[in-house]
Amino acid sequence: MEEVQFDEEGIKFRYLSNWKEQNKEMIAPNCIKALVKVVEGNPSTITVYKNDAGDVEAVAQLEEPFKENFQKQGWNIVESKILNLNDMPVYHIVASAEEGGKTLENNTSALLNDGNMYVFELMHFKEFPYAYNDYLAIMDSIEFE
Repeated sequence: MEEVQFDEEGIKFRYLSNWKEQNKEMIAPNCIKALVKVVEGNPSTITVYKNDAGDVEAVAQLEEPFKENFQKQGWNIVESKILNLNDMPVYHIVASAEEGGKTLENNTSALLNDGNMYVFELMHFKEFPYAYNDYLAIMDSIEFE
């Protein structure tokens, strides 16, 4: 499987070519990359957003606002922690919801760099975990310019 290099908006990362491009403008104005992959009829999406970090200086400041936002949307918080990824602190939250007898899982990771917040979101059915390994590989390939 071939890797595709993304190198825009001050960030670089790699993803596998079996992820197909979505129209990012249809997702949100701050979306910089939107990918979809369907395995056994089950879609998974990886969406990357870039926002101005504003007053946020550390990823620890993101934990409560992210948790509150997910809970307001009806998600169950499974995990919420700060990780170290290639010497960068990353806020990571996992949330789930039941959908049609399956568990919809949302893995969201937020990083700060140069006054910007980059948010990586994987949405997939937990029963079909193939996309999670691809998400981890993307996260592990992140570099800032």
